Amino acid sequence: MRQHFDGDLSGLDEEAELVVYRVAQEALTNTARHAGASRVDLALRRTPAGAELCVGDDGKGLGAAAEGAGIRGMRERALLVGATLTVGRGPDGGTEVRLALPLAAGARPRSAADGGAQRLPQ
Repeated sequence: MRQHFDGDLSGLDEEAELVVYRVAQEALTNTARHAGASRVDLALRRTPAGAELCVGDDGKGLGAAAEGAGIRGMRERALLVGATLTVGRGPDGGTEVRLALPLAAGARPRSAADGGAQRLPQ
């Protein structure tokens, strides 16, 4: 597994942090159960509008399979925090799950000088 995490992802509220955690968890579980992948990439990075989670693999892709409960659950969680979830074919031919989250209203990114510390969602 390859991973990339930006250092400062402040500005996301606790509910959004939990959505990131749960979507990543479901996407990785789906990769392990269904993809037959030899590699999975996970990235969480700051964007001008907020943050973006991307989980992609080099597995067999979605094909004509109907959307299951796991993907529906990820979509519902995304909607709860005003995020956008896309699921489709990735650049390596497998599946890519992309979650785009807005910053919390009135939030601004913190710098290390501000004392901004990262927390992991529970």
